[in-house]
Amino acid sequence: MNRKLLDPFELEYPEAIEACLDDEYAVKCAFSYYGSFLATARSDGQCYIWDMDTLNVMRKLTHGESALTGLSWSRSSRYILTFDEAGVCILWDLQAGTIRTRVSFGSAVVCARIHPRNSAQFIVCLAREAPCLVTAGKEESDPPVIEGIRISPEGTDQNTKAAASTCCCFGKKGVYVYFGTSKGMVYAVHTATRSVTCSTKLSSSTITTISRDPRGSDIVANSSDRILRVCQVCLPEGKLSKAPTLQAKLEPSITVTTKIQDIVNRVHWTQAVFSSSGDYIVSGILHKAEHNIYIWDKFTGSLVKMLTGPNELLEDCAVHPLRPIYVSVSTFGIIYLWTRVPQQNWNAFAPGFRELEENIDYIEPEDIFDRRVETKDGSIVDYTQENARRDRRATDGSSGGHSDDDDMDVTVDITDDDPLFSDSESEEESFLLPVNVDCDDDILPPASTQGTRAVLGSDNAVAEKGSVVEEDA
Repeated sequence: MNRKLLDPFELEYPEAIEACLDDEYAVKCAFSYYGSFLATARSDGQCYIWDMDTLNVMRKLTHGESALTGLSWSRSSRYILTFDEAGVCILWDLQAGTIRTRVSFGSAVVCARIHPRNSAQFIVCLAREAPCLVTAGKEESDPPVIEGIRISPEGTDQNTKAAASTCCCFGKKGVYVYFGTSKGMVYAVHTATRSVTCSTKLSSSTITTISRDPRGSDIVANSSDRILRVCQVCLPEGKLSKAPTLQAKLEPSITVTTKIQDIVNRVHWTQAVFSSSGDYIVSGILHKAEHNIYIWDKFTGSLVKMLTGPNELLEDCAVHPLRPIYVSVSTFGIIYLWTRVPQQNWNAFAPGFRELEENIDYIEPEDIFDRRVETKDGSIVDYTQENARRDRRATDGSSGGHSDDDDMDVTVDITDDDPLFSDSESEEESFLLPVNVDCDDDILPPASTQGTRAVLGSDNAVAEKGSVVEEDA
């Protein structure tokens, strides 16, 4: 997909359901960093990776027998983290198709996220224990390093539910990680020092989900009191300046800017995420007989659009990082793809093109096939000779290589970085998922028997004894 050729004035939210993927056991979904793949966590302990271009399953990862509670992609889309309710986290390497690291905990994993700059690190939130930072070893045989994070007050036991967090998410560069607790608190913890930088109390209810703005530092928190809170985060990124005036201005704070709720129906929200541009809040309702997605304005808190689906419970939803595509998972394991109906504007390709609402009669001019035609200035020229003269003039460079009437080749530059996915820091190498080709044994060429020699082609290339010979079809 060429991001340069997308319509910049296209609306960010979809209109209707375009396709349905029958996963049967899907409970959670997540797009990769560039939106090329969609991963679904299933209740049977497997993870499916779908290709967004062909809508086919590219990989099937078997996590275990316990139901998966979520998943997380790395920045390069090479690694994916799966975790279940039995307390097992597995970091997969999709290029090699192997397990990078595996960690088992004593309680269920409610949330886990991969570091946006370091694919070997991820944060784990446990149900009845304090969260921890896991760093995978350099080799697959090396044991991972687990470091606890204290977000509870001093003197609280770290192995109790009071010290646990219910959700988490990383900042844009991974310098900070945000935790939500069952007491309605949101903590900003420095990843390197694992110390709490600032905290705020949003409500007296449990913070169920927390997400970050893909283009900024704002976060949106979903709590059990049916209110979505958009918070502006002011935290120093990296090293502070030595000037004391600048350090005084960078006071860590988390401030609520917008509160969003459905005053009429007072519904609960199962998920709340930002749109691709960060201007809208996309939330799915938690209702047993409705499958609706609400789109809110982040600045005013007003409802922009409501997407109505089938009468099924909505389990999870995700937003494509580039295109106006939403994905929702129903309680029956069906994955719905929401998108916009493309509007074809032919005038953008040919300015002189005129669209017709109905057929008209075309009257052919009498001199359309004549060799001698009349130009705009009234002179009569030979059509074939005029084209040959223009070609010679363009070849000789008499008019700078191109005449006024010649078509210019437009070069589209697609090598520069997109500001959404690039910054001053170094990025990971791009990753392409290898394709596994499944072939039947019946269509493969027969192997040469031992003790015989097969002659290949006209070059009299002789295959050695016991080798398998494949002929070109």
